[in-house]
Amino acid sequence: MGPPDRPHILFLLQDDLGHYNVAFNSDRSDKPSADVASVSPQLTGLAKQGIILDRHYTHWHCSPTRRSLLTGRLPLHHGEKLSGIATDDIDLRWKTIGQKLEAAGYRCHWYGKGHTGYKSMSHLPVRLGFSAGHVGFLSGMMSYTGTARWREEAPFSSSEYSTDLYGQAAVRALDAHDPAAAPIFLYLPWQAVHTPYTPPPGWNASEQQCDGYADACVLYGMLQRADAFVGQLVSLLHSKGMWGSTIVVFSADNGGVSNGVNYPLRGEKHTSWDGGMRVAAFVSGGVVPGRLRGTSSSLVMHIADWYPTLCNLAGVSAADDPPVPPLPVDPSRPSADIYGNHSFPPVDGVDVWPLLTSASAVNSSAAHPVLMLSTETMIAGRYKLVVAQPDPATMSASAVKNGWKYPNGTWLDADDGLYGCNAYKNRSHFEPCVFDLDADPYEVDNLAAAQPDLVFTLWALLNRTQLTAFHARSPAALLGTCNASCARGVWGRSAVWGQPFGGGEPFGEAADKDIGPICGVPGCG
Repeated sequence: MGPPDRPHILFLLQDDLGHYNVAFNSDRSDKPSADVASVSPQLTGLAKQGIILDRHYTHWHCSPTRRSLLTGRLPLHHGEKLSGIATDDIDLRWKTIGQKLEAAGYRCHWYGKGHTGYKSMSHLPVRLGFSAGHVGFLSGMMSYTGTARWREEAPFSSSEYSTDLYGQAAVRALDAHDPAAAPIFLYLPWQAVHTPYTPPPGWNASEQQCDGYADACVLYGMLQRADAFVGQLVSLLHSKGMWGSTIVVFSADNGGVSNGVNYPLRGEKHTSWDGGMRVAAFVSGGVVPGRLRGTSSSLVMHIADWYPTLCNLAGVSAADDPPVPPLPVDPSRPSADIYGNHSFPPVDGVDVWPLLTSASAVNSSAAHPVLMLSTETMIAGRYKLVVAQPDPATMSASAVKNGWKYPNGTWLDADDGLYGCNAYKNRSHFEPCVFDLDADPYEVDNLAAAQPDLVFTLWALLNRTQLTAFHARSPAALLGTCNASCARGVWGRSAVWGQPFGGGEPFGEAADKDIGPICGVPGCG
């Protein structure tokens, strides 16, 4: 029996969560931790009742991952930069997953972090298909009790701990939902466990064990609070008779950093290693076939794949093609614009549901024989090419580590002299690395010197694929009139916020002078 028509969808996105920071991964490592196992029992239970996704990839930092989920396009096709509050990073000619599902009759809700760019009013979640309800914040980083929140189409002031604010909003929405009238799509992109590490109200560090890695205690307290709301949502789905027709997807937006742990993967957020891009993830819910519950999958997939997968499960076409096809790539003209004003990249994602639920073994690269993860990194079959680490202009080299972080917080560093593809600061001469991820999933043994022909083939493929790069160019008619100074006045910065407002993470994004959209703002026409 196949999945039900138009299943209910709960999508949970955890911010900056380490691969090891969840028991469904740490329990299967060579260093299981009782502390980790006690932190998120709801997520652990869901993962072990579903399919753990062992090779689920995202981008190495936040915004591109979130845009990929919403648009079904790989980061190459909407940019790898962090979104500001008032930037145009999702082309308004595209249909988001919210718009696709809303057209299929879904009631779509978004509660939590944004960070996808909101140049115009049309970029706000309520106008991107999430009209049933939105409470969140538009920037990439803020206080967990800050007042700079956003509801529907206007800012509002609230100092409630963010996990409680978003979790309670999601619980209320689900409790009020009539499953007989429409299916529901609940998108819950938590702020937790991103810095600043802030314990939830009532959480007492002295009562925690955390004997393995004390610095992670507050992180685990933050995760535990989110986990409790997941339990409430699952309980509601059962009590309302919805569980049997529900799919639950869980993913981190990138690897852990700071107090997060990605063991045994190499690297962390803001690196090209799998520790920055291969994240904790699972799919669960009553829709998962019984024979697959309690299993894991090594299928290589990207968070962009959930766009066509969820569309197809909902019975709506996942196609989002341009009116005019892009021009062919011409390697002799690398600066040529193949899109112009009338074209854009189609959806890159692949419907992975048939592969995840196949009765027979599936090759790990069946969904993506070639998967370009970033400008510097791609996977082709069993091999991963790493040309360099991310551009120093978008990261702080001194703050990011290259080696392997153990569960106790100590590092096994990778000396730059032994690993030529680190290339943090000197990008004038690249020395690519190649790893056989099937035989060497922790990226220890660089095969580049032994297989120069493979390096040449993969690097040429990476360079050719880069020629399809695209960044949003929403038409003026869709943006509306842009008037930044008027918009700032409308949003009433000093009156509403009550605090300086910074828009970005400490990696390549300065404080954002805008607090909301600057185009199409009522009264600024």
